Amino acid sequence: MQLYYLGPKGTFSYLACRQYFSENEATFQPKSNLFEVIKSVADDDTSIGVVPIENSIEGTINIVADALAQQDVFAHGEIRLDINFALYGNGSNTISDIKKVYSIAPAISQTTNYIHQHQFDYDYVDSTIQSLTKIENGVAAIAPLGSGEAYGFTPIDTHIEDYPHNVTRFLVIKNQQQFDQNATSLMFLITPMHDKPGLLASVLNTFALFNINLSWIESRPLKTN
Repeated sequence: MQLYYLGPKGTFSYLACRQYFSENEATFQPKSNLFEVIKSVADDDTSIGVVPIENSIEGTINIVADALAQQDVFAHGEIRLDINFALYGNGSNTISDIKKVYSIAPAISQTTNYIHQHQFDYDYVDSTIQSLTKIENGVAAIAPLGSGEAYGFTPIDTHIEDYPHNVTRFLVIKNQQQFDQNATSLMFLITPMHDKPGLLASVLNTFALFNINLSWIESRPLKTN
């Protein structure tokens, strides 16, 4: 079974996959962007994918929310991953030796207090794993905790995120519908045929009528005429 995820090895998507599957259960297939992950699953009846849908700090991952409406993929499970960052350097450096750090924009924004506290200069790269290639004397990388070890790096400092309760929800997706009678949660995609005053209220009242609690609600444009 092919398991598609946003690579490379060591990303938060990879860590989420490892939380749900072992590499003996599936063949891990990294993709360079989320659209490729979703498209690969849509085109392969025997595959599964793991994609982020919502971060408790940054909000909804819009490309995934839109793809659920546009592609023939369906959510079959959910993974909740604590988002922890670490500072990785070459084995001889301590925090006081570091002058500059590299990472992706969301990682920089979620470790801003730590960066300012230590007066680091910073610059952006395309992925947290790419930031590991920038490591040299006096230069460190901010990457997911547990990712650098796969590439031979040891963390200088751990749990450097500004928000200790930062969590990302990932969806396990397939291109076929399958209902689990024992499931305790369900995701609905509702596309009203006509707009009218009070439409949202009438939809929400239906859930209230049947005593169904809503944990997440998101409105996205259809991107049609």
